[in-house]
Amino acid sequence: MKAGFSPWGMHLTPRLAALATLLALASPAAFAQHASISVPTVGAVSLEFKPALADPRGFASIEISSAGHKVRFTPRTPIARIPSNREEILSSGLPSSVPGLSVDPSRLFFRGQFMSDSEPHTLLFFVSEGYASNASPLFVVGFTYMGEPYKVLQLDKFDMIAFHQASDNTALIIGKQSLSEVMAGDGGNGSKAPYATTYDPYSVYIVHVEGTADYSLAASKLYNQQHYVWAGPHSREDYAVLYNLPGHPKPMGAPASRIEALLGNAKAPKTQ
Repeated sequence: MKAGFSPWGMHLTPRLAALATLLALASPAAFAQHASISVPTVGAVSLEFKPALADPRGFASIEISSAGHKVRFTPRTPIARIPSNREEILSSGLPSSVPGLSVDPSRLFFRGQFMSDSEPHTLLFFVSEGYASNASPLFVVGFTYMGEPYKVLQLDKFDMIAFHQASDNTALIIGKQSLSEVMAGDGGNGSKAPYATTYDPYSVYIVHVEGTADYSLAASKLYNQQHYVWAGPHSREDYAVLYNLPGHPKPMGAPASRIEALLGNAKAPKTQ
């Protein structure tokens, strides 16, 4: 087909032709999207995503229809598409996978399930792109025993790490509300060299059946003691977390004033 002509044989002006080309090349995320899933104890669930005018890559709202209920949710920040390759991960800052969750084929949300009294309960996790170096916003939806969708959790800054089934008929949403920054050393995430970062503890939210997800100080403290270090529930720049120190298989916490001495002692001795 020649440039400047429509499929119906109508001649387009150069401006209209350019507009048509832009629309044809636009990302699918610029238009309304639909997804359908089957939820145990609920049945067929359909989701309709409305695009965000301010950000054509994201979605301003989700309308969820299930068991005769139709509810529209409008998160504070546009919902993003889950990345599918390394380039998208780097540009968006979003994870392509989260332990304990599965990615819907539409790549518009994660899906998690936990058991309570032998009954499955399903949660839908929607993520948004963070700004600058901030953690990504999170919006979570669950379903009542009547099949009505409802908001479980909304956080403006939360980098999801994992979703776990707990032993008391609840589930755990684990993540960080702020991202750690390297303070000293030659390493970084995944490096084997000694390095130090700011203190940014994990936060644990407990999901109750038919209820919301609530922050738990006790569960957060325990998780940090087991997998990180614990120096309180809030991020700190006067306290550091050191990695790969000889004799310390786990991360080690220390005042920021001790970083130089601890990293200096960790260096290999010079050969004579």
